[in-house]
Amino acid sequence: MTDDQPADSGADLREVPLSALEHYAYCHRQTALIHVEGVWSESVETVRGDLSHSTVDLPGIQRRRGLTVIRSLPVWSHTHGLRGICDIVEFEKGTATPVEYKVGRYKPGGPAELQLGGQALCLLEAGFDVPTGYIYSVAERRRHPVPIDADLLDRVAAATVAVRRLLDTPALPIARNDARCRRCSLREDCLPELTDGRRQARPDLLTPRPLGQWRD
Repeated sequence: MTDDQPADSGADLREVPLSALEHYAYCHRQTALIHVEGVWSESVETVRGDLSHSTVDLPGIQRRRGLTVIRSLPVWSHTHGLRGICDIVEFEKGTATPVEYKVGRYKPGGPAELQLGGQALCLLEAGFDVPTGYIYSVAERRRHPVPIDADLLDRVAAATVAVRRLLDTPALPIARNDARCRRCSLREDCLPELTDGRRQARPDLLTPRPLGQWRD
């Protein structure tokens, strides 16, 4: 990991939710709307996500043949100021394997991997070996392995710093108004058609014109 990561105890760091890492990787404006403004709207996708988590969100422990499986496990990193809940963590001897549930299809290198990497960072700080994590795709009904390597952990650390900076910034990031917006549950709150960078660059698109300017 790089040398520009926080090396103190994290006592003075503003805590960053693990879920914010995925939100940030997907859209900076969405992150601010959820974690700064407290905005949340349900959609078909969010309801499906809630239903897919109905089992793993119930805290519990299972043990079988040397494997301990814990559902809804709280984790944190004092060093990086991260905190959240793992859907599932499987423990075997000194190794921990986080499993993150997602309703959609798995996208290699997608935002979900950053959240999984944040969970791994917390488990590493707790003293466990975390060589691999998994994204479980409900749509595909299968696990996808994600190597917990230095590159992923570096991206997690950098994103944590960026999210914390975003949480302390009073202004919302500009919208991008691209393909991501079509399926976003916060579209009506975000109004990407009015708040994207292109319209901010052309204030004439936002400023009402005198009626005479619209006449032939």
